Amino acid sequence: MRRVDEVGVLVEAEIARFSDPIRRQALRRILVAPRLESREWDYGSPGQRFDCWIVGEVPELDLKLAYCDEGFGPSDPWGAVFASESSIGMDSQWHDTLEQVCRSFLWGELSGDAV
Repeated sequence: MRRVDEVGVLVEAEIARFSDPIRRQALRRILVAPRLESREWDYGSPGQRFDCWIVGEVPELDLKLAYCDEGFGPSDPWGAVFASESSIGMDSQWHDTLEQVCRSFLWGELSGDAV
């Protein structure tokens, strides 16, 4: 399990990879201090859970940006999970970069392409 400071470094490294500085800045507006959240793993044994680091929140979309090196990680450790659910979600919600998650779930979804 990674430490909170390690997750912060990972987030910053991912943001540095964004090609568009406007989207980089927009993402920074939805970031939160990394915190652990236990989520259900629907593909394992009943009751199996993994700890995910929540690194961003978009309440109007019911989304949280997450990092988890279990479950779909390590190949796809960045995901978008629904705030109203307790599950890690499906494989289509997880990607190998934070920018891919944003492309799939955020860009163009908020008014004015804000994020």
